[in-house]
Amino acid sequence: MTITVQRPRRSAQFHQFHELQIEYENSLPADLRHDLPGAPTLEIIYSEPNAAFLGVIDQGAVGCVAITRLDMSTSVIKRLYVKPGFRQLGIARVLVHAAIEYSREQRQDRVVLDTDRTRLEAAYNLYVALGFVDTEPYGPVDYAGPTYMELRLR
Repeated sequence: MTITVQRPRRSAQFHQFHELQIEYENSLPADLRHDLPGAPTLEIIYSEPNAAFLGVIDQGAVGCVAITRLDMSTSVIKRLYVKPGFRQLGIARVLVHAAIEYSREQRQDRVVLDTDRTRLEAAYNLYVALGFVDTEPYGPVDYAGPTYMELRLR
């Protein structure tokens, strides 16, 4: 089984990204859910200098992540999700690596994110394993008890 990472560039790929995001939102506790725009809006949101990534196995999208520019030196990782039947295969790690590498290519100094250390423990542990550390808030979030994390790139 080969995992490939693709950047959605066509509407059909953004539709796959959107479908994964719907699954992601439905899998979260109600108080952690986000408002989710439609696929055409996602295509605009994740155009340069932002990006979205799909984890693909056998032509099917099984995971995703996005990265947005917060400011001239900082990117934000968002919306990491892997379908339950494909977890524990390293897909989330490959997707986060793609987002980090994209940030490096964009000459960012750091990557930040927010998660819920307690309720999203697997995600938190992945971020720690990749070198992220707890940090001060980089901005407001719409849920209680976020864990803010950062990875210094320079």
